[in-house]
Amino acid sequence: MSELEGRWSDGRTSRILAVRVRMASPDVLGLEPVEGAAMLWPIGEVSISPRLGRTPRVLRRSGHGQVECPDSPLLDQWFPHGSGRIEGFADWLERRRAAILVAAAVVLVLTVGFVHLGLPAIAKVAAERMPRTVERHASDQAVALLERMHLDPSRLPDARQRQLRQAFARLVAREPRAGEMALHFAHAPGIGPNAFALPDGRIYVTDDLVAMAGNDAELMAVLAHEAGHHVHRHGMRGALESSSIFLLAGVLFGDASGSSLAVSIPATLLSNGFSRTHERQADMYAFALLKRRGRSPQAFADVMRRLSKGVPKGLEKGALGYLSSHPPSPERIAAAEAAAR
Repeated sequence: MSELEGRWSDGRTSRILAVRVRMASPDVLGLEPVEGAAMLWPIGEVSISPRLGRTPRVLRRSGHGQVECPDSPLLDQWFPHGSGRIEGFADWLERRRAAILVAAAVVLVLTVGFVHLGLPAIAKVAAERMPRTVERHASDQAVALLERMHLDPSRLPDARQRQLRQAFARLVAREPRAGEMALHFAHAPGIGPNAFALPDGRIYVTDDLVAMAGNDAELMAVLAHEAGHHVHRHGMRGALESSSIFLLAGVLFGDASGSSLAVSIPATLLSNGFSRTHERQADMYAFALLKRRGRSPQAFADVMRRLSKGVPKGLEKGALGYLSSHPPSPERIAAAEAAAR
């Protein structure tokens, strides 16, 4: 076979004519429509669409329309350079199963490497360069949301609040970003015994946590952990990592909105993985800070035992433990007791 059947359109009207395409001479394509006069297209003026599987190819000549014809070895003879090196390499890959498997493996390795190494590194650098106004605005929004969830003014006596603020100030004195840390107390039965650090340095402690702690040493151990979150900018880093993971999962699974379970479940698991890394880092910071102040990390282990009371034994090590944004409490208690030795 030395010619191809095709469909020609002039690019100006909707009319389509069947044509036979052949090489009229070494540098000229001949188009013979079923109606009308034959046409000659110089090869140098004709572009060909990239090969995509076995889909039809399109030959175009500016000002003279286009011809759609089936893919054929003849086209490789007429256009030995194809549509470009990149398209040619893509076509080569598409036709070789081993190359496809290798390419898929490389993409998987690069994706996993980016998620576990590249993304945290980028988020860390970005968080360190984040303006204070952005951290403050994000923290204000978080507080507004929490207040709608009944984060009410603390019922602790003013003298007790001053005592704890002074103890915390002594604990973090001369630490990085210590000047930004401010201790706030809140009555929040819906949250229970808890403490959390916001990106701008505000650290909230619930009245229930103060009441639950066996002594101030245990309370300061928790606050040392929260100080670690602020020193390492975990609030802003976590926000950057989580949003990036949902975007990446959306791209990989074809749902940029992140609304489907196929996107939300893996994205949540990966985000919680980052969170557990942050929690471990904050724990390590807290142990080191307590020891620098002549305190024992055993206080952290003691308060963690109090917080984990009521949780069924072994539950944190199962599926729910994996889904948790914190490492399992037994692991954290063991790490604190190891640091106390």
